[in-house]
Amino acid sequence: MSGFDVNRADKARARGLVAFASITLSTLLLFGLMTTRNGESEAAVLEPAVADRLEPALAALERDETPIAEIQPSLAPLYEEHFVYAPSPDLFPINAVAFRECVDCATLIEADRTVPRGGTLAGLLDDAGVGRVEAAIAISALAEVFDLRQLRAGQDIRLYLETDIGSEDTELRLTGLSFRPDVDRSITVARTFDDGFRARETMARFQSEMARATGTINSSLYVDALAAGATDRVVVELANVLAYAIDFQRSIRAGDEFDILFERYVDEDGETARTGDILYARYDGRGEPMDFFRFETPDDGIVGYYNADGESAERLLMLTPINGARLSSHFGRRRHPILGYTRNHNGTDFAAPTGTPIMAAGNGVVQRANRFGSFGNYIRIRHANGYETAYAHLNGFARGIRSGSRVTQGQIIGYVGTTGRSTGPHLHYEVHYNGRPVNPMTLDLPTGRRLTEDEIPLFEAERDRILALRDATPNGLSDDPVLAAAGGDGGAQ
Repeated sequence: MSGFDVNRADKARARGLVAFASITLSTLLLFGLMTTRNGESEAAVLEPAVADRLEPALAALERDETPIAEIQPSLAPLYEEHFVYAPSPDLFPINAVAFRECVDCATLIEADRTVPRGGTLAGLLDDAGVGRVEAAIAISALAEVFDLRQLRAGQDIRLYLETDIGSEDTELRLTGLSFRPDVDRSITVARTFDDGFRARETMARFQSEMARATGTINSSLYVDALAAGATDRVVVELANVLAYAIDFQRSIRAGDEFDILFERYVDEDGETARTGDILYARYDGRGEPMDFFRFETPDDGIVGYYNADGESAERLLMLTPINGARLSSHFGRRRHPILGYTRNHNGTDFAAPTGTPIMAAGNGVVQRANRFGSFGNYIRIRHANGYETAYAHLNGFARGIRSGSRVTQGQIIGYVGTTGRSTGPHLHYEVHYNGRPVNPMTLDLPTGRRLTEDEIPLFEAERDRILALRDATPNGLSDDPVLAAAGGDGGAQ
């Protein structure tokens, strides 16, 4: 974990001490030589005994072989007898001993802690043995640069502690702490010379570049895209782009091909710190290959994905409002598993574990969200253009979902269950068009936003720019990446 590092500070202090002592010795020698020549005073000339003690001390200090406690007596006469303008000799042992190993120095301890669920920083410090007063001072300093309400469970924090020499108290002395609330932000709290604390926030800056992941489906889109160089975030975004065109439960097959162009941000060592937006996605499975390009409309700044002709990838409704489920029963006539006779099945069933999130298939208004006969916990949503969707056998409703609530496409509205007349946990999903049930798997749904005549030329220019970036970007995490044409330094976004 980057941030406050006492060991690094030790070395820096030691190098600074060597430099200071060397400069001081040179200055005294020069001053002594000048005063001797002028015949005015010989008081500033180093005595041979002092010089003899100083030279070996400096050499040992530079080699990091001798504790400061042993070197200090050799340097004391320099302050006391020969350097009138030197700072107080007390500053030397305070600064040096605090960051160098010595016989009687405190023992430095580095402890990694994780904020527990429902825990606080004060509780974490208390569990580590830090006194409450000292912890309160450190937390007060931290609050100047970090909102403690944003400290989440699971956050890793490194504590720097030391024992209190000569004290019978079991409390540890807090030297500092550090943590990273975000990948590009580091927070440090360090003890100051007056036993207070000072907090600092450091923002990392990353270089933006293009990355490309292409491959063939052998196991699953998720596994194979990761193997090709994508990240979890990129695969999730890819699924969102393709969700309107592909039925992930039935359409993906071995041998299908994919191609993804996305932004990534690297640190000074070339390591990927995080990924940005997908600029281009291609999926080649059954039927014609599908290409989608990211485009932001200039007037309102809305970002969407469009095919090469400028048609939106989005549809009025998602094909499947649940991820990771198995299609267990089709639309149409079937023998009912409980009633035992053949009847129309006006929806599609997706088997999934209890508690699996269910999404709203499109934007709309909730008409009802309650118990509804054999459907158990039930949600019905009214959409545009005469469409309605229904979700049955839910284990429960998401917060805020009630009659009259407005929902957006992809918003979680409930969770898979087995309430009502059901043989196991699953989602029963229905689509109605003008009051008549239709097969959601075969719907030719209207597209989302349509680009205007003025926007089409702008889109085509952006499409061609993205294709040029795609062709110039090698597959995988190459050592020779292409810098984004409109990229920046990749600061926090």
